[in-house]
Amino acid sequence: MSIFDSIRDIFKSESDGSVNPKWGKLTASSELSEIEEASHSKPQLIYKHSTRCATSYFALKDLQKIPESTFENINGYLVDVIGQRTLSGEISKYFNIRHESPQVIIVKDGEVIWTASHGNVRTESILDVIE
Repeated sequence: MSIFDSIRDIFKSESDGSVNPKWGKLTASSELSEIEEASHSKPQLIYKHSTRCATSYFALKDLQKIPESTFENINGYLVDVIGQRTLSGEISKYFNIRHESPQVIIVKDGEVIWTASHGNVRTESILDVIE
């Protein structure tokens, strides 16, 4: 399976192959204020992924282990740092964090409560933070 297949798979519903609503795609920096606002209702998870990085590939594979039920309590977003380079940088500036890839950012009550990068992008750690 190629890295591109893995990215496509994360957006598919397990039941019928349609786009899985658990992961949204960020497309514009204007959405960052919406994510910040939504974080007052439930945590927001942003995953910054590089299609050119083996570490990102393995992080993405691990993130696929997040149970479907978890997405009742959080919103998840995927950002392609290669294809959306400008947006990826804007996320870092907006939330005042260092840009890294792969990177998970969790926003709650308008603040970044946790971020991890590289080998620390692990489902188990994410679940510990949000549950």
